[in-house]
Amino acid sequence: MGLNDILEQLYDCLPETPFSSDASLSASTSNACGAEDRISALPDDLLRNVVSRLAVKDAARTAALSSRWNSLWTSTPLILEDRHLLTQPPSGDRSALPAAVSRVLASHPGPFRWVSLSRSFMVNQEEALANWLRLFADKGVETLVLVNRPWPLGVALPESILRCSSLRRLYLGVWLFPDTSRPTAPPRGPGVFPRLQELGICHAMMRERDIEYLLACSPELKIFALILSYGFPERVPITSNSLRCLLLWFTIVEEVEIVAAPLLQRLILFWLHRGRTTRVKIGYAPKLTVLGYLDTANHVLQIGNTTIKAGVTNAIPNAVVPSVKVLALNVDFRVAEEVKTLLTFLRCFPQVETLHIKSHNEDENQDEEQDYEDTGGKLTSTFWQEVGPIECVESRVKKVVLDQFSMGDNEIEFLMLCKLRAKVMHKVVLVLPVELRPEALTENIWKLLPLGAANCASGNCEFALHTRPRFTCDYRGASDLSLSDPFPEGIVLNC
Repeated sequence: MGLNDILEQLYDCLPETPFSSDASLSASTSNACGAEDRISALPDDLLRNVVSRLAVKDAARTAALSSRWNSLWTSTPLILEDRHLLTQPPSGDRSALPAAVSRVLASHPGPFRWVSLSRSFMVNQEEALANWLRLFADKGVETLVLVNRPWPLGVALPESILRCSSLRRLYLGVWLFPDTSRPTAPPRGPGVFPRLQELGICHAMMRERDIEYLLACSPELKIFALILSYGFPERVPITSNSLRCLLLWFTIVEEVEIVAAPLLQRLILFWLHRGRTTRVKIGYAPKLTVLGYLDTANHVLQIGNTTIKAGVTNAIPNAVVPSVKVLALNVDFRVAEEVKTLLTFLRCFPQVETLHIKSHNEDENQDEEQDYEDTGGKLTSTFWQEVGPIECVESRVKKVVLDQFSMGDNEIEFLMLCKLRAKVMHKVVLVLPVELRPEALTENIWKLLPLGAANCASGNCEFALHTRPRFTCDYRGASDLSLSDPFPEGIVLNC
């Protein structure tokens, strides 16, 4: 990923603004124009609500409307996004924007409800940054987004960030995280972030012990996300009595381990490219309901003390996760070893009801037979007929979504296996990549005929064709705990 790609993905993951981006307030109907000023006669609480929905420049300017508005902005909890203070491109005077932010923060008495500073270059701005953090702590900031618009990467984030105890949501981007092992750091414990519920660490350099510290200091944390992190830290150990959602978003680590997370409902691992192995260890997570994307090429799955190996015929006792209901897998059906790993992974989750499988076909022009030979052998002609029992497929799976469906032979065979065995399956969604040429669809549609002709084990099964771009992803959907299934199905294809 280049710098622009990193910034684009990072900004997509930041919390959405709480106010309308096109809201404005005009004085054109004031008494100066001979009209009755009815807005100013509204109660203070209602007017503050109006002010809170404006960008900070417009909110501050309301003081000029009339004496009625003079004190409303300073008595309204501050909502600030530095992008609304930009008066010139970021490549201009890099000190102008931090200076403007400092003026706004100093002029408002607080409290600070929402502060998003993601466009400021903080190199050589140590004094301003230290003053901001002091104000955040003093004025009760609740949501804070603090991103050092790169580069360089190693700008040190002051330790005083750990003293903002009023925080409920915190996103930190492109910093060298403070060393939490230093004697000057606040003692580890629930008093550091007693109210924090959502934490995002974006493209920052931090250590394994810093993650352990943050989790131990956040007794109400529900959502924790590592975004665009590449080996810093190398290992992600999770021990938390409150955490419900863990996201590794465009993140590469050597190991993620759920040590003890009794309330964890969702583990999302999202990455587009392959090439580095990650061990996924699931220990104590009795409420884990949503898991994905497990990658059949890059992920080594460990359940308890058992490492799951491709080709295992039956489920291994104590190496299953019965709580998972929604499972997403990433597999290249052209590679024999990955197909075997897919079937092995499925046996580890016997209660899955919704199955998402993203077909990984990076090089559409590769020869399928050559792929099999490169992985040490190809599937035999009787392979699919000899597949042993898979409990979730045969008795639990209700819906199968095959994303980036390219109509390959093994994709068809897998779907046939599901249709012939899945006794409660009622829906199959085939998501076609938008780049699939219409003529290719016409040429290969005959491959779907056996699916329609075969008897369905459930007695009745609906097939639907959808489409969406190959790399569509949605961080906000993945972190939205109100969604029972955060994985996309695409857009209905009219054909």
